[in-house]
Amino acid sequence: MSGADVASGVLPLTRLNPWYPGQMGVPGTDTETGLRLSATGAIFYVDPNYPGASDQRDGTNPTDPLRTIQAAVDRCESYRNDVIIVGMNAGYGDSPGTPYPIPIVESVLLNKHGVRLMGVSPSSFGVVWFPATAATFCLTVTGCDCAVEGFGFAAGMGGGDGIYGEWGGGAFGDNLTIRHCLFHGTVDTAIQLEFVWYADIHHNAFWNCSEFGVFVNPMGSGIAYGRIHNNEFYTGAAMHALDLQGATECIISDNRLFNADAAAGAASTDEGIVTTGGQANMVCNNWLSCLLPVLPAGAPGDYDDFNTASGTDAWVNNHLMDGDAITNPT
Repeated sequence: MSGADVASGVLPLTRLNPWYPGQMGVPGTDTETGLRLSATGAIFYVDPNYPGASDQRDGTNPTDPLRTIQAAVDRCESYRNDVIIVGMNAGYGDSPGTPYPIPIVESVLLNKHGVRLMGVSPSSFGVVWFPATAATFCLTVTGCDCAVEGFGFAAGMGGGDGIYGEWGGGAFGDNLTIRHCLFHGTVDTAIQLEFVWYADIHHNAFWNCSEFGVFVNPMGSGIAYGRIHNNEFYTGAAMHALDLQGATECIISDNRLFNADAAAGAASTDEGIVTTGGQANMVCNNWLSCLLPVLPAGAPGDYDDFNTASGTDAWVNNHLMDGDAITNPT
């Protein structure tokens, strides 16, 4: 400080590190880790493999993590910019298993709005997640404006499902983003959507799921204004990749679909992209392992067998094994 500053009465600002007294008996509440320096938002850490992980903790300290994702969701507040970070595990079947052998085994309800749920893993599989019981979803989302990323969904020997974006009873899963996840093997339905608007599903992989990749139940309510793009679908069996019956004004683009039956010219009826019951969808620039339609009667595994459009859709420049399709499939 200069003599002039002293003479003018200007004093330096005193800068002290914030101090958080925490809550007595709750480990982790006295740390600055995470977004405690932000005006809003908190980071919650989940890691069932961490020694002493417990849902009795605050969860904002990575060295005092929660054991379950549901406990983290319960601590979130809607539209506070909360983030849930889930630690890696070696739950993939061929991994050595140690020192992080415990996968996520939960059926979680994400009912807070504006939450980002992310798995942190160096692998392409992601953080391994199984449902709590057979024939249930790993994750049901009824909160608006949520994002899910970085998980590898599996179902074990008993079957099970991945993510359900749900509407019902005043709960909406609108504006749901699902990205950088993998769904494989014994997963029955990877993603199911019920009356969800503005979903953005991108850069996911669907490998040999038992029934559906992305599914809209024709007995329920359709989806609208969705974007489903840059995903990979691979099946040697009868997985229905994009069964989007009732979809309206959605953009379905830049996806890659391989179906062993269609590629071999065998029957693969509606195992590709289906938008019947909806309207005004743009389906463009997808890569499909089928042949151009055999006119006038069609053939097993061809474009018209593999896909079915709504009458008001626009299917533009989808790439098949022997050329580009420039018409809507029938």
